Amino acid sequence: MAIFFKTFIISFFYVMIKVIGKGLLMKKNMVKLIELFLILSPLFDMITAFMLQVLNIDFTIGMIIRFIIILICLFYIIFIYKNKDKKYLLLALGSIFIYLVIFSLVILVNKDISVLLYECKNALKTFYLPIMLITFYAIFKENKTFINNKTVIIVYIIYLLGIFIPDILGIGFDSYAISKTGSIGFFNTANEISAIISILMPFFFLYLYQKKNFLLTIILIGILVFDILSIGTKGPLFSFLIIMTVVIIIYIVYLIRKRIYRKLILLFSVIIAFSAFLVIYLPKTAFYKNVEIHLDFLEVDSIYDVFTDYKLFDHFVFSSRLKFLDNTFENYKESNALEKIFGIGYIEDYDEQSLSTKMIEMDYFDILFRHGVVGFIIYMGIFIFFLYKTFKFTYNVKDNSYKMCNYLSLTLIILLSLITGHVLLAPSVSIFVAIVLTKRGVV
Repeated sequence: MAIFFKTFIISFFYVMIKVIGKGLLMKKNMVKLIELFLILSPLFDMITAFMLQVLNIDFTIGMIIRFIIILICLFYIIFIYKNKDKKYLLLALGSIFIYLVIFSLVILVNKDISVLLYECKNALKTFYLPIMLITFYAIFKENKTFINNKTVIIVYIIYLLGIFIPDILGIGFDSYAISKTGSIGFFNTANEISAIISILMPFFFLYLYQKKNFLLTIILIGILVFDILSIGTKGPLFSFLIIMTVVIIIYIVYLIRKRIYRKLILLFSVIIAFSAFLVIYLPKTAFYKNVEIHLDFLEVDSIYDVFTDYKLFDHFVFSSRLKFLDNTFENYKESNALEKIFGIGYIEDYDEQSLSTKMIEMDYFDILFRHGVVGFIIYMGIFIFFLYKTFKFTYNVKDNSYKMCNYLSLTLIILLSLITGHVLLAPSVSIFVAIVLTKRGVV
């Protein structure tokens, strides 16, 4: 079965390259091809999960597709893009690839060739976002209709159904390998699918608001809430509560100012009914069970203890990320000058028997320590530039609903990158971050 799958993938891409060679890589067709890849990304993620969890194949279709997207985007910006800012974009791309070459040489010097592929693969995954930011910016600037809001919502709903349907049928993959409960449908990692659901959630709510279809809204929000509580991770629930709190406060203020008291009473009735539903349903969910499992494991008698003990707080709230941060920081401090400048890479304590490949899972710190001062400056320089452009664009937007949606998504990207990770460094997630920061940022 595994041999058949590999043969199928190789044949598929051989045919694809032949088609491209016959003229598919024209400007219009390239844009459509990238958009098609995006629409099919949930399907590719499902196939990747099947290959990893059922067939035990590391050579995944998702990895290949995203590498091909990079090649197509680079081809576009180098040979097709004609705007006057092209030289600046090429300079930014050039700095990334020069850095990655130096990073590879540092790995060879401080470790050896046996780990080079592993280190380079992770480095490319990390720098997937800045590469996509630069190239998507160029594509959006010349193609205003590239990946419109409807496309993003279609992809989002496919992700929701890719969790919901398998979970209802009881055939979804587990969120956690051991101890905790939860299901992620036909996807591979709980953290990545949680991040996608979280950062695109404001656009999903904006879509429902604009559709003004009560039945559709109830059904889709029901599926969303089911997915959030089924996965069992904190990120989507945290995002949902932030969004709903902001939306409800703004709507209450609006109703009070307009003196629309009937709708205000109806709103409070809905809030009370929904709260009652959560009180009844929540104890039956994977999220609630995971909280119980976690507290039992920590031998916590009172939730108050979690917030008065640093280690308990780290373990319960941050899943020991602060501990991993301390460990990696110590390794970084003990590294040589080259590693401090260009990064210690993704394998820590390489010369010792206790080598570790554990990430901190707090994106900003992982970028800093894995890629050193130079890598961090290049990466964050590009990221902050596009973040600034998007905030500037959003500030000038006239549509208040759209403006609030953008601000919420940007806030979640910034917060979740720090708290839960897997936002800036996972290609399956960062491609959507790139869309948010470029489609909204082109003025």
